[in-house]
Amino acid sequence: MHLINTLILGAGAVSVASAATTPQYLTLGTLNSNTPSGIKTPAYSTITFPITDSKTKASTTCTLQWDWTKKPTTSWTACKDTAFSVKVSNYKTMTDFKLDLQHQYNTKTGKKCVNPNGTGCTTTLASTTVSKSAVSFQSYCGASGACGAVGKKGLQVAVSSSKTGTQK
Repeated sequence: MHLINTLILGAGAVSVASAATTPQYLTLGTLNSNTPSGIKTPAYSTITFPITDSKTKASTTCTLQWDWTKKPTTSWTACKDTAFSVKVSNYKTMTDFKLDLQHQYNTKTGKKCVNPNGTGCTTTLASTTVSKSAVSFQSYCGASGACGAVGKKGLQVAVSSSKTGTQK
């Protein structure tokens, strides 16, 4: 009888383990990065990419733009769908930088939270280092002196934290 109980408990443990939640990802599509060179100001460096949340299936395009003679801002920049935002926290070159990603949405409607600290608002955060090898950047320079890079593959970035409910 003891052996039968052990087998039943063991089978139950397997089904509980297989019912684990699927990890949530923010998926970045093809990244485009460019910077002008030797061009009169104002001229801007840009990073552009599509982003999709694996849980909500929401997607948008994010674009960061800054004066090419300076470093990018380390403040959050809203994407086309303002429920998403992004910031560069460690920019070295147009093919070597760290992206911090955020998606903030209402768990009932899936749309941007009216009050980010309100009940039912979920904030997810993710971070990744973008490098030439990580996205297979292919670099180019044009006749005008502007240079750029296009990623040949996207990135799947695991959500590092997610908070729902009243946040303070």
